[in-house]
Amino acid sequence: MTTLFQDLRYGIRMLIKNPGFTIVAVLALTLGIGADSAIFSVVNAVLLRPLPYPDSERLVIMRERSPQIEGMSVAYLNFIDWREQNTVFENIGVFRRQRYNLTGSGEPERLLGSMLSADVFPTLKVAAARGRVFTSDEDKPGANLVVVLSHALWQRRFGGDETILDQTLTLDGRSFTVIGIMPPGFQFPARGTELWTAVGPTSTDQGFSNRGNHPGLAGIARLKPGVTVEQARDDMEIVASNLEKQYPDSNTGNRVTVTSALENAVRTIRPALLVLLGAVGFVLLIACANVANLLLARSTTRQKEIAIRTALGASRWRIVRQLLTESVLLSVVGGGFGLLLARWGVKLIIAISPNSIPRSREINLDGRVVAFTIGVAMLTGIIFGLVPALHSSKPDLNETLKDASRGSTGGRHLFRSGLVVAEVALTLVLLIAAGLMIRSFYRLQQVDPGFGHERLLTFNVALPQKKYPDPQQKINFFEQLAEKIRSLPGVETVGLSSGLPLGNNGWQTSFSVVGQPDPEPGQTPLTEAAVASPEYFQAMGITILSGRNFTDQDREGTPKVTLIDEEFARRHWPGDEATGKQIRTGGPKGAPVTVVGVLRRVKMDGLNEDSNRVQSYYPFRQLPGAGMTVVVKTAVDPMTVVSGAREQVLALDQDQPIDNVITMEQIRADSIAPDRLNLMLLACFAAVALILAAVGIYGVMAYSVTQRTHEIGIRMALGARQTDVLGMVIKQGMKLAVIGLAIGLAGAWVATRAMTSLLFGVSATDPLTFAVISVVLAGVALGACFVPARRATKVDPMIALRYE
Repeated sequence: MTTLFQDLRYGIRMLIKNPGFTIVAVLALTLGIGADSAIFSVVNAVLLRPLPYPDSERLVIMRERSPQIEGMSVAYLNFIDWREQNTVFENIGVFRRQRYNLTGSGEPERLLGSMLSADVFPTLKVAAARGRVFTSDEDKPGANLVVVLSHALWQRRFGGDETILDQTLTLDGRSFTVIGIMPPGFQFPARGTELWTAVGPTSTDQGFSNRGNHPGLAGIARLKPGVTVEQARDDMEIVASNLEKQYPDSNTGNRVTVTSALENAVRTIRPALLVLLGAVGFVLLIACANVANLLLARSTTRQKEIAIRTALGASRWRIVRQLLTESVLLSVVGGGFGLLLARWGVKLIIAISPNSIPRSREINLDGRVVAFTIGVAMLTGIIFGLVPALHSSKPDLNETLKDASRGSTGGRHLFRSGLVVAEVALTLVLLIAAGLMIRSFYRLQQVDPGFGHERLLTFNVALPQKKYPDPQQKINFFEQLAEKIRSLPGVETVGLSSGLPLGNNGWQTSFSVVGQPDPEPGQTPLTEAAVASPEYFQAMGITILSGRNFTDQDREGTPKVTLIDEEFARRHWPGDEATGKQIRTGGPKGAPVTVVGVLRRVKMDGLNEDSNRVQSYYPFRQLPGAGMTVVVKTAVDPMTVVSGAREQVLALDQDQPIDNVITMEQIRADSIAPDRLNLMLLACFAAVALILAAVGIYGVMAYSVTQRTHEIGIRMALGARQTDVLGMVIKQGMKLAVIGLAIGLAGAWVATRAMTSLLFGVSATDPLTFAVISVVLAGVALGACFVPARRATKVDPMIALRYE
């Protein structure tokens, strides 16, 4: 222990004595370890940490799937049968997101909540912090309406008033009794959820009582002890097969997907996080290579010191231990600063795209991240310090003590050259990955979504069914609202729709084509359906390719009509005019609907996604919805008309809130936010790697020039020109760079295939990207070689010949 403290004290003195070396080494390690820790903290919170529920590894999420839709919501009557027929679950429940209008206690407010069965809370093993949760009797048709509040809503809206329990709240025009308040932080099933109601009292509605309808429900279940996810899938396969035989009209072809709750939460971001984790690993390796090169260069100046210690009886292990102590000290200091960098980096990552990372509220530098950082620091200290220490610990005593040689050994030279080759190879892989992301993101931004997005304000208005039970009341409200908003300064057009493109779309419904054979059970095609006013298409800039738009005459009591997209027409009436043809919505038994126009196809799911479903729209006056999205085309900044639009809503109904106020430009930006985040992080890591690689090449070449000063002087004294010396040094450095480029190209060819799911419109082995990035890195390497090469041409032969 005494000798260890001696090594530490001596190591600290040596690092302080060489501040330039120490600062450069610590900075390189800070970048590498900090980036590694920042990404690991995200991976730890998102992928590795269990969900915040007891025994969360036994939780699974269930959905239905059909030949047409892989991830379909659950029919409520199917869920009832699942609950009765399964043999693998302790508990099983259903839930769906639901928004509610809260009125009667201050300013009206639109709240995000969840409608769920009473089984959900026992499944999650959570209880109310105050009061209680639903009972099974309160989750039945005709039961009293009850609500459980989130801790955040209780504090924000009701000031933490304990007397709120057993009081009533008005939600969507109906009275709900508050029976409980959940613990702080509980937000199931989504961030921002503020209240929960029971699904049972509404289960007699048509959307729930029809087995062929899938009203947005998802299932959640807790596996029995010892039961695996695979066993649960097999069990639910048997249940689904039985239901298919029992209800062929609605369940033919339908099966159940069973996914662990953690996998369900992170499946969309897992590939990106693993790629980023690999990228920061490369950055750390490059940083280690740089510091190892620095240590090798520094060991040259310490040859006499080490030789004297060896001559005085110090063993080789004693020398290695001293040098390793110094390298570990460097890495520990770098790790400490790296933790600070990671803390800042995590905040930046979340700030850049808070909604792109699931479980982002759980990301922090916890004990596991700190332990990871300490482990990485110690390991890197040993890795980058071991080989330099072994090289330095066996000096040639005679030559070193006589100071007769300043050259480096061949082994040391080869090792340093190998480090440069590795740096170039790793950097090339990172740069190519970043280049692919840049090209992918550019292609994504160039996608034509089929609509305009400039100067478009959107917001949602949901009318309570109890207050507006008659369809004509809904029509009157929204038509008056559109007229009032249209009169606001700067407003050009006001349209209405039941949903928007890029993820906030309408619903899916089956259909059949009149005059064509009815599809077999389970093979009925689906259309992405939405309700819209005639002005919606004008406001959104959606082109009508043939036929006409909806008109004021398309209202209740007139023949039902629809507008379809060009893919719908091409697929079902190829080579024929679709206008005038008829379809039946809801399947072969539905009422006929006449196609009056064909629209340009719109990106409904996202810029980088292309749903196989065709699209259709129905007139608002024929199918009025209680919840509509108002689309306002403006000649000014759209956000400047928000307050005026809100005032017009309140003028029509003082209890009516609006929510989800957002511009179409922001919706478009949000749809590509994950891609933007991946691009920014990869580009950042690649830039750091490029800088470190350039510094590494420069360091090796500068060191080589220093070691060859005597040789260069002799060459120049014998008549070598400056251009000869310049070419000689550049050739030496570029030889290493070319070898690194060749290895890096092979590595990138393999490694970038892991990015396939992250790319859009570009191959993971895109030749143009590989070629351009290779040329760029070669140029940087050439620049890094040129500076020391130019310095070599300035060597004075007379001084160089007297150097020894």
